[in-house]
Amino acid sequence: MSNKKLLPSKRLIFYDLDGTLVDTRKDIAAAANYMLRQFGKPFLEERKISRYVGRGLHHLVKSCLKTEDGREIEKGAALYRAYYSEHMLDHSRLYPGVKEILDYFKNQKQIVLTNKPNPFSQKLLEALGLAPYFAEIIAGNSPYPKKPDPGAILAVIQREKISSEETFFIGDSPVDIETARRAGVQVAVVTHGFGEADELKSARPDLIVKDFNELLSWIRKQDAP
Repeated sequence: MSNKKLLPSKRLIFYDLDGTLVDTRKDIAAAANYMLRQFGKPFLEERKISRYVGRGLHHLVKSCLKTEDGREIEKGAALYRAYYSEHMLDHSRLYPGVKEILDYFKNQKQIVLTNKPNPFSQKLLEALGLAPYFAEIIAGNSPYPKKPDPGAILAVIQREKISSEETFFIGDSPVDIETARRAGVQVAVVTHGFGEADELKSARPDLIVKDFNELLSWIRKQDAP
């Protein structure tokens, strides 16, 4: 765990979705492998598919298919969406400690910022009982550019008149760290998600924790009088 102090107290908290709030690994891998089967391509291991998550659906499809052909990518994305829409909740579950940290920040403005497109992001959070916690769910097909572009964070900071020092990003990947850095806000990453520990350390977040229980303990110490 980093020893950097996360002050002042945060008023605006952004969360990544896949690999941060929800363990979606198995359902994403199942949809990707369904798509690959339709192309007659070999099965990919769950861990390898997880490495392609975080930069949006088309990046995931392109990486799995190993193609730059736009028509193939669009066809793959359509196959993925069709399967995932029916199976996105087969195995996906909240990570331990998620509701506890959302309850802790319930009087602050909490926002999901994900490259996962809607309707999937919204439906997933609603089905798992998390949607009411969030003032906004900014998905990968929102008007904002995808992460690691900081545009969404900067726009919300300006709109809400909350300083970057009062803003916090919680994610699980180098993409999340880069997004926060470019927005000028502090960032914590959990290692329970899709990011590799060594990769996360190399990206130098303000804080690395194994899970939300450790993160909440750390935050409580920061907020203690």
